[in-house]
Amino acid sequence: MGKFDGKVIIVTGSSSGIGRGAAVLLAEQGATLTITGRNAEQLEETKKLLLKAGSTEDKILSVIADVTIEDDTKRIIAETVNKFGKLDVLVNNAGGAVACDIGQPVQVFDNIINQNLRSVITLCQAAIPHLKQTKGNIVNISSIAAFCAMTPMAYYCIAKAGLDQLNRILAIDLAQYGIRVNNVNPGTIRTNVMPATFWDTLENEYTKVNTPIPRIGQPIEMAHLISFLANNEESSYITGQCIVADGGLSIKIPTPPIIDFNPSK
Repeated sequence: MGKFDGKVIIVTGSSSGIGRGAAVLLAEQGATLTITGRNAEQLEETKKLLLKAGSTEDKILSVIADVTIEDDTKRIIAETVNKFGKLDVLVNNAGGAVACDIGQPVQVFDNIINQNLRSVITLCQAAIPHLKQTKGNIVNISSIAAFCAMTPMAYYCIAKAGLDQLNRILAIDLAQYGIRVNNVNPGTIRTNVMPATFWDTLENEYTKVNTPIPRIGQPIEMAHLISFLANNEESSYITGQCIVADGGLSIKIPTPPIIDFNPSK
């Protein structure tokens, strides 16, 4: 038996990357899944991977949707409950980053906030009545950008910082209903957003120097953490937390080129 047998889980942004990795692992662990994203072809590929992982057609719902559209977020929840009769876990993974400094137009800010924060609020609002019935939980995918000031990604950092605070507020408000809420804060994770040459260059020229675990993370590593937080037996006393999984990148201060620790000089 899988640890998610009989559990209904939504994974947004599951057409690639961390979302796809999480959906496949959860399928292997017995979950009934709603997968959702904007790209129908990529979402179909995720569905094939779920079936390969041991799931069946009756345990998979694919919803083509854009989480920046409020009606779509409501539809994701409604179609899930209509098909499966309940909701146990909401994994808010969908989001996006654009390189921009603080001088970029406010319309860019609005778009990034919508993708990474507002969409999570609307999804949670629609999901919470159903999660109350199952004493379910919410797992949000944030980033170390929430607390590491990356000036070339200013608006993304602000959005993820807001998501971390939303996590804490939801955890306090929903604890009375038996609903836990937690964030996963990844560091640099290899996804198909960038070509392999980009990741190879980043790993060799930056990550190995600045990360104590000297490599880029993999989606499956985030998937295992999502699975842990989504399971009410394994993480029953954890709520309102931002769990960092970045290989130590956020704790490392680059070493100055010359350090003389000889106190006699």
